[in-house]
Amino acid sequence: MPENPQKPDIDTARRQKRWQPSQAVRHILMVIAGFVALVAVSSVVLYHTVLYGDAIENFGIVMMLTVPVIAAVAFRVALDSWLDRE
Repeated sequence: MPENPQKPDIDTARRQKRWQPSQAVRHILMVIAGFVALVAVSSVVLYHTVLYGDAIENFGIVMMLTVPVIAAVAFRVALDSWLDRE
């Protein structure tokens, strides 16, 4: 059966409407995700340290420096895989 020329292809229509940000926008979104993770982790770590004391010396500083980086990279990987899917 011949295809209807007036009916648009579903895959083509979906690809045209998808948002394709530039690399700079992706980097900015990654930095924002890292900053949000930094604020969340630092508020929990600093609040716990002020209330209960530091059980492990400088553990909060290490957590505040590593967790946001991991969260930002994980966000970027997820964003890239979602945007670049076929």
